[in-house]
Amino acid sequence: MEDQVRHRAYELWEADGRPQGQDQRYWFAAMAELATAVPAVAPQIVAPPRKRAPRVKKAA
Repeated sequence: MEDQVRHRAYELWEADGRPQGQDQRYWFAAMAELATAVPAVAPQIVAPPRKRAPRVKKAA
């Protein structure tokens, strides 16, 4: 995860023209981006869909 943050922070920093003394700004911006991307995938990993119980046919 840290490598992903580092890479994204670098991309953001480069896109803004490489301003000096802004390292924390880009680090936290990258962390925020990646944190919002994770929940879209995490629920599928944490809670797989439940299987339904088989239907029971009623006698006529």
